[in-house]
Parts: sequence; C-alpha cells; structure tokens
Amino acid sequence: MNADPVLETLRSRFGVEGFRGGQEAVVRRVLDGGSALAVFPTGAGKSLCYQLPALLLDGLTLVVSPLIALMTDQVEKLRSLGIGAARIDSTLADDEVEAVFGGLEDGSLKLLYVSPERLASSAFRKRLRGVPLALLAVDEAHCVSEWGHNFRPDYLKLAALARRMRVPRILALTATATSAVARDIRREFRIPREGAFHMPIARPNLRLSVSACDVDDKDARLIELLREIEGPVIVYATTRHDTERITAMLQRLGFSARVYHAGCDPAERMAAQEAFMRNTTRVIVATIAFGMGVDKPDIRAVIHYQLPKCIEGYCQETGRAGRDGLPSRCELLASPEDTLALGNFIHGATPSPQGLRNLLDRLLRLAAPGKSFAVSPYDLSLANDMREETVETVLAYLELAGVIERAGSYHDLLRVAPVRSLEHILTGRRGRERKLLAGLFGMASGYRGELRFPLTEMAAETGVSRQKIADLVEALAVAGEIRIVKRGLRVIYQTNPRWDGAVGPVADEIARKFGNRARFEHGRIDSITDFVRTRRCRAVHLAEYFGVRNAGRCGTCDRCRGEPPVKFPPLAGSVPDPDGWARMRALRDERHPSLDTPRQLARFLCGIPSPAATKAGLNARPEFGMWRDRPFASVLEYIGA
Repeated sequence: MNADPVLETLRSRFGVEGFRGGQEAVVRRVLDGGSALAVFPTGAGKSLCYQLPALLLDGLTLVVSPLIALMTDQVEKLRSLGIGAARIDSTLADDEVEAVFGGLEDGSLKLLYVSPERLASSAFRKRLRGVPLALLAVDEAHCVSEWGHNFRPDYLKLAALARRMRVPRILALTATATSAVARDIRREFRIPREGAFHMPIARPNLRLSVSACDVDDKDARLIELLREIEGPVIVYATTRHDTERITAMLQRLGFSARVYHAGCDPAERMAAQEAFMRNTTRVIVATIAFGMGVDKPDIRAVIHYQLPKCIEGYCQETGRAGRDGLPSRCELLASPEDTLALGNFIHGATPSPQGLRNLLDRLLRLAAPGKSFAVSPYDLSLANDMREETVETVLAYLELAGVIERAGSYHDLLRVAPVRSLEHILTGRRGRERKLLAGLFGMASGYRGELRFPLTEMAAETGVSRQKIADLVEALAVAGEIRIVKRGLRVIYQTNPRWDGAVGPVADEIARKFGNRARFEHGRIDSITDFVRTRRCRAVHLAEYFGVRNAGRCGTCDRCRGEPPVKFPPLAGSVPDPDGWARMRALRDERHPSLDTPRQLARFLCGIPSPAATKAGLNARPEFGMWRDRPFASVLEYIGA
C-alpha cells in the first residue's frame, strides 16, 4: 500500500506526525487545484497550509506578507528545515535581490515572500515572467477588505494582480474575519463558499475578563494584576506616550519591563523583543505594533490597558497568550474615556474634503496622460498634513479608479557610513570615476556620524544620472568600503492615457469612501463597548460577532464565573474652563503654519499627532492634548465659537 505523499511530506519535511484542526482540509483543497480561505485563530498553524503544498506543487509559491520581520522569521524557519525559501524586501542589497532571482530561475526556490507593495510594482512582476507560479498565499487577508480591521491600501490591488498574473490557485489566510469580511475576501479572490474553512475563534485555555476602571485607578489595577500573574506578559496601550509612561512606572517599582512601539529606534525595538523572547524581560509594554509574527508559546497574560479599537484586534492580540495550551489570562481595563481616544484617532485619519482636494490637485498636476512621475508619500504627507497611511490609501484608490498605475520605486537618499578612509576608497581608481567619487563625498553633508547622499540633487549638480550615482555608491557597499542605509522612498506611477483629467469626480468618490470608512470605524467602537457590557459568556459574544451561532459557553470568563456585569456609562460632556479658553486662543494667535486651520488646531488640542505639528516640534508643548478628554467634534466647535 502506497504511503500518502501529503502525510509523508508532513512527517519527513516538517517533523509533524499529524494535522491540527482544519489544516488538512485546506491543504488537500489547495493540492486538488482549488482556491481557499482559511479563517484560523492566532497560533492555529495557518502557515503550514501553504508551506506543505508548496513542496508538492510544480512551480513557485508566492507568499504576500505585510511585515518584514514576519517574512524574515518564516524564511529562516523554512531554511532550517532544508526548504528553498527566500524573501525580497527593502532591507536587501541589489546583489542579494539578484541572488534571489537566480534561485527562481534555476528552480531551487519553492517559496518567495514579498510585501503587497512589492507585488504591486510592474517592474517586479516583469521579473517574474517565465517563472511558473503554482500558488499565491495571501497572509493577513482581512487587509483586502475595506471593512477589515487592518485595512491596507495595497491589499486592495492583490486580487486584480493575481488575475493579471494568471495564478492558478489562491489561499487567503486570516485569524479574524467577520462574515462580511469573509464574503469580501471570497468575492475578491473568487473563492467559492465550499472553499471557506473556519475554526472557532475562542480558545478554551484563555480566561477572558473585563474590569471597569476610572482612568486614575488603572495603574493600581495593572500593578495588582502583574503581581498576581506569573510568567511573561504583554501590556497593550493605545499611544506611544502611554507605553513609555507605563514602562517607566513599572521599572521604578522593580518590574522587569521594556517598551516597544513604532517610534522606538529599530535596534531598541529588536533588543526589547529579543529580551522578551528569551525571558530576560518579563513584561513588554507595547502598542499594537508588537506581536505579529512573535511566536512565543508561554505568554501567560495579555493585558489591554485601554479599550482596543475593535473586536478583531482584541481577538488577534489576546490570541498571543497561551499558545502552549496552558491556562492564560486576558484582562481588559476599560474606562469610558477610552472611547474618546479611539474616536479622536478616527478623525485624525480621515481627511477633510478640502484637504483631499488639495492633495489631489497637487498630485495630479504631476500626472500628464501616459507619462510617469515619482512621488514621496512622506513628502505628500507633510505638505498636506495627512498621515502617510492616508496618502497611501488615496494613491491606492486612484489606482483602483484607473487614473494611475504603480510602475516601481527607488530611494533618493543614501545614508553612508564609511568603513575606510576616503583616501583608501579612492586608491586604485582613475580618471573620471575617481573625480566623481571625490566630488560626491565632498558634496555629502554630515549627519550623526554619517554622510547623506541626496541622489537627485547630486545628479543635478554633477550632470550624472541618479541611477548611475546610486550604482556607484552601492558598489562601494558591496566591496565593503562603506555601509549604506536607503531612505527617501519615491514611488513611480504612470498616468492612464485614457483618463479624462477631471479631478472633481475622483475627489468626490474618494471623499465618499473615507466618509464611509469613518462611520464604519465608529461602529466598531460601539461593538467593543457592547463586548464590555455583555451579560452573556464572552466567548459566545465573540463567536456571534464573527457569525458563529450556537457556540458553547467557555465556563472560564468573568461572566461564566458569575461576576457582575461591567458598568460602562456614557461620558458626560463638559465645557472648557476660562483658563482652557485663554490657552487655546493664545496658541491660535501664535499662527503656527501647522496649526493654521480649525481642524489642525482641534487635532492638536485633542492629542492627535499630525505630520506637520510633529515636524515643527510642537508636540512637546503643554497644550498638546490638553483637551484629549473631549470629543473632537466638540473641540472643533469650541474653536469656531
């Protein structure tokens, strides 16, 4: 009797004796040629569902993943198992990228991990021509849906790209998807209903509890919990400021704690994560920037210091606890004031119709029909005082509307750290190359012990193309003469020659999309407050949110243990006192360019960071966030009064 090749590969290549949960059904559907959607909770083994088929299918499995750290971790694990896997991301040097393409050409690679932004590049897709594709695996697939909790604009384009590339089968994977989001994913990737596989969201070893806390009592409750709980703990807080304050407090009290958020120095973030993974740090205090791709089985508790922004995020974050199957606690400290911060952040991410029109006017003036142009999302963010993510979403909407198409990208700034002296670097070089290198180093400005090479400026001054200068400097890095860090991303777009050039209708449609998104996000806040107040088993409440009926009671949550329902009254509004009015007017009268409009000033007073105010260094002022305990709409009204 012949052995089953699927089970044999599972044992021989992955060292696993059998499948878990719904893994086998997904794997066999993919191997039979069908596309599938797998909605499995965090820690349920989603990656095996494409890694195993990748070894049995003829051709390349292309994996779209949103985080470099996640891709790196997956590739290292696969290589340790002797499986041909690689990634292409912005951290790789040109010669490393070429080595990956060499592996694709000779067939030694079975899996290639890329970001959605990379797949959206026509230059990258052109390099893939001739490489037989067997499977496209889309991790964090809820990002495809505008109604997903972690919407990413470049995910919107994946389904159309997959059809253009004629990928024979698709596997979409996510830990959290409501019925509506699952329908969106299936519709986008044309996955039939029978191709959808769901596993229960709640895990029986997680004990869910909610405590109603006044804002001033949260620190005491957090300390009480940390003294009760043994083992590693993640504490999630909403803002970077909160994570730093809480970490400093815990360190003063003798807790082994580190901070982690997107604003930390990358080396500091990595050191904090590694210390937590090695158990030399017991508590990591983080924004939601921490956790994706962190495979630590013995996390004994996840504590939310404030309300998470949605049920999906709560499930994803609590799912990081107790992956070893042992009892673990999921504690949520809730206060009505938390809803204000969540609501205000939505306003911070939603551009005004006029702001959107200004951005499109600025952007589309560059867009001559049929011609290419390059933009910096960062520069557009500063110029229009919008979050960079908002600008990227606008660009994605323009692509979907057929106005522009992404054609590639490049970095316009190289940060150079010489390993050897300039004299040594120039030794052996002759003529024009020596003169050009000497000139480039002479033009470079010093910054924190490094040299900054602004490529476009240097090209204009020397008459040498930006690409040639970049190639020359990067060759020095390959030779070990210097170390470089690439910055100043520029994205190249091409305008559709058939676009009629009318900005108004495009702006109106994009404004409508942002308005719908904001209303939807406010509804999510209502859903999380409903979860706080629920009188039912919390696991049942979560199951029904995700469309699962007749789920059994967990028996371990605070509601099942007979604890009283959480009282969560709505906030009572209050008018600022005379001192507050005076400080607001004095700030307005200073006429800072980054606080020029009522909307900009309201965001600042509500403690909502904006690119322009941050760059101007205003966030250190005491007025920043002085009205964060009031709704954004009310503050906007005060300013206009």
